[in-house]
Amino acid sequence: MGTNQLDPVSVAIALAGVLFGPALAGVIGPYAVIIISCTVGAGWALGRRDPAARLSAAWYFLRLNATAVIVTVGLARLAGSWMGGDDHAWLLAPIALIVGGVGDDWPGVGRWLFLRWLRFFERRAGGDGGST
Repeated sequence: MGTNQLDPVSVAIALAGVLFGPALAGVIGPYAVIIISCTVGAGWALGRRDPAARLSAAWYFLRLNATAVIVTVGLARLAGSWMGGDDHAWLLAPIALIVGGVGDDWPGVGRWLFLRWLRFFERRAGGDGGST
């Protein structure tokens, strides 16, 4: 007897299988999870912005969802391999949520990561004490 998978991607694949058939379910399901998760995160990020016109908000959601569709699978695979796992599907929803939730603050996140990276290497270089 098989175990029931209740993670968002498995549920989306099952629902997509009913609506679109099993041939497309494996593709549509994961991307549906990415878009839904990113949209939720983008909604949180939109709350941090100044009130904008509807067209501006629609462009904001479209831009973040397109970004999530492009980068989420790659980031999930990278994170999954870094964590030592073969299955990265469970990472799709949280990564897409983060992509949407960060919103327009990605340049600040990039600067923060770059400074952390520099500090890490400065400590490694400085912690050596010059000994060989």
